[in-house]
Amino acid sequence: MKHCIFGLILGLTAIFTQAAPAHVHGEARMEISIEREQLVIALEIPLDSLLGFEHAPRNAREREVVQGMAAKLREAGKVLMPSVAAQCKLTGVELDSPVFGGKAEPGKHNDLDARYTWHCAKAEALRDVATGLFADFPKLRRITVEFAGPQGQRAGRLDARNPRFNW
Repeated sequence: MKHCIFGLILGLTAIFTQAAPAHVHGEARMEISIEREQLVIALEIPLDSLLGFEHAPRNAREREVVQGMAAKLREAGKVLMPSVAAQCKLTGVELDSPVFGGKAEPGKHNDLDARYTWHCAKAEALRDVATGLFADFPKLRRITVEFAGPQGQRAGRLDARNPRFNW
């Protein structure tokens, strides 16, 4: 009976560990999806990789750092660059993080979630997306990418030397 319970706990732990990727400083996740003319890219990035801290801003300097990060991430054309031939027009940028409004819990690992949406006049010409995140945020070392679109599903990894994901 003890072995059965231990096996059940071990099995559930493995399932939950696989379901929720670990929060790793220096590493982000990117999900790219294409449906008809719409391109959507979602990012999940540990705040430490963007700000150098994960807590709510404690002083004027830290509030400035948070505002600077948000301003850089809202410049979608510098953050993410879809294939030029696809003629994509940005239709939305959403940023969500507990540091906006001081809601970050002390001692907790906090992330920034971003969502970028484009309408692409020639979606069939979408072949890749490049990122400028590594230049603006040097603590960011890797981005794990998952892609789903008419060309199928793919996965990959980006870094400062290889900032472009092709499909």
